[in-house]
Amino acid sequence: MASFEKKISEIFDENPRLARKIPVVIRKMFQESDAEFKRRVRNMPEEEQQSVFLILFDVLFIDCFFESLNDRFLNWVIKNHPEKFTEDELEEMRAQSLSHLDFYEVQKVYPGRGSDIQSLFTHEKGFLRDISSSRSLAKWDIFLSRCYRHRGEYLATGSLTLFTQDNKKFIVSRIDKAMSESIDGSRNDSFPEFAKAHWEVFYQIAREIRERALNKKFYTKYGELQLCEVRFKVIDYQAILGKIDKCDEFNFIEAGRRRVSKKKGNTARFQYDWLSLGLEDELKTIETGNVENGMILSTSQLDKEGNQLGIEAIGTLYVDRFLFRLETRSLELAEFSVRHFARLFGDALTFKRIIKKKIDDSQKQEHAEEFSEPSEAERVNPKLIKKVAEQYYLDLLDQKIPQLNNMSPREARKDPSVYPMLIEWLKGLENMIERNKRKGETLIPIEKIKKELHIDW
Repeated sequence: MASFEKKISEIFDENPRLARKIPVVIRKMFQESDAEFKRRVRNMPEEEQQSVFLILFDVLFIDCFFESLNDRFLNWVIKNHPEKFTEDELEEMRAQSLSHLDFYEVQKVYPGRGSDIQSLFTHEKGFLRDISSSRSLAKWDIFLSRCYRHRGEYLATGSLTLFTQDNKKFIVSRIDKAMSESIDGSRNDSFPEFAKAHWEVFYQIAREIRERALNKKFYTKYGELQLCEVRFKVIDYQAILGKIDKCDEFNFIEAGRRRVSKKKGNTARFQYDWLSLGLEDELKTIETGNVENGMILSTSQLDKEGNQLGIEAIGTLYVDRFLFRLETRSLELAEFSVRHFARLFGDALTFKRIIKKKIDDSQKQEHAEEFSEPSEAERVNPKLIKKVAEQYYLDLLDQKIPQLNNMSPREARKDPSVYPMLIEWLKGLENMIERNKRKGETLIPIEKIKKELHIDW
């Protein structure tokens, strides 16, 4: 609300029966009782408390229909207490009374001024004059807010709830579903009318996205991230080493050798990196498909210049004359290894067990950083990073992308049915670029990518 919010709040307080609506709004908005809400808010920092109360009272004053008033509260105030406000205040209040919740996509950001925005549903465009949001928003961000037109510009009431391009498809599908299931079961109502009558749907979507993010899963190319240890008993040590030597050029790379004390005697223990090279056809059966709610962690091997080789690291193998132990990053890989090594080594070893290691969110984050962050050596060479990043994303134009129905971007450009998906994929890429730009990180050559695809917007 604007400078007149105090007067509106005072009028609300003068009508105590209206407060009966507050617990109803809290339950719909936050899925908790009035008492639970108060306990939770009491422990919040003051700034967060203010944000919560702003969105609560926006709904209460602008969207909720009060049977005792036979009207929405702000409409009723304008009609019954105009003398308490200036003409300028009444003009802005009328604009606010027509406002509704919506999801907006950021088209362009003007730091220190505002942003060009467009509704995902009405497709109306406008300039949002908001200095604080211009410092946090990036191109193609999506946010939930209540914007109203006033003197040729958009102004936002309350606070903005931010989402990524990855959430766009879910948001659109959930709103479409809610509109089709509205009271009369038709799509005849305009979006603004639907939004005012079903404001709780918007907060339900925001809550679902937040919960999805908290429960986000991490995947390798071959199954969900689950650190596993696979143990075999060694029967014929020399036969195993002989087989590995013969396979060395394909999928075993010796990473180390040391002597360890075992059963009162020293023994040589070998360490190998187990790679996907030569096993691609076999591994296709366990490849991770399109990930709707998760993140793919790259385990691709790099050459000396940091370019991806298209070879995945699928495990670390330790062998001595007593034990054959494999560490993998997914249960699917662990189970695959049992079948594969049984065929490869035959009677030279005997399977014992698969041990699933506990992995919490902090460990997952460590793995995400391990697979996606550049090494220290790469960090000190920005020219190399830029070159590698540019080549990687240009090479990506000829690789199959799950979000593009497993087409490459070049193929998707030629297919009218997949072209809209390509635009959304590029928007997500450009949004990531804008965020990295603020952090001073390496820029992806988005203009080169668009030029290669003959796309301009």
